Amino acid sequence: MFKKASFFIAAGLLAVAPVQADLFEPEDAVKYRQALYQTFASQMSVMGAMLQGNIEFDAAEINRRATNMANTAVMMGDTYFPATRGVETSNMRDRAWENMSDFQAKGAAFGEALTALVEQSSQSDFSLRDARSAVGAVQRSCRSCHDDYRAR
Repeated sequence: MFKKASFFIAAGLLAVAPVQADLFEPEDAVKYRQALYQTFASQMSVMGAMLQGNIEFDAAEINRRATNMANTAVMMGDTYFPATRGVETSNMRDRAWENMSDFQAKGAAFGEALTALVEQSSQSDFSLRDARSAVGAVQRSCRSCHDDYRAR
């Protein structure tokens, strides 16, 4: 199951195909992409608050939040197609399009870290220590891509 879930998350993030252009106008795809990233941010903020001790740690809640992210991640591929490159409101730097293989590798790393978090947090012995490691891996994968490919 772990490998299967990882495949679907990574595939959703990495799909850059012409068919998406038929589903969305480029501006709408960028708005949709940004909304999906907001979902990631809201889920990560709750998990981060738990790790910092601002909210009581709850392994089941970590799993729910990670699963929400995984379910969202599979929709990301619909929002990445070449016509979105020139959309003014996009935060995606041109260098992502110019180095798509690295961009996709970072997406795959995110998918792997997220899949590991979903899997680990579903275990009955998932602890705060485990959460710090697994959530931290997801955060690092996000930061890695944002540092290189997200405009501020």
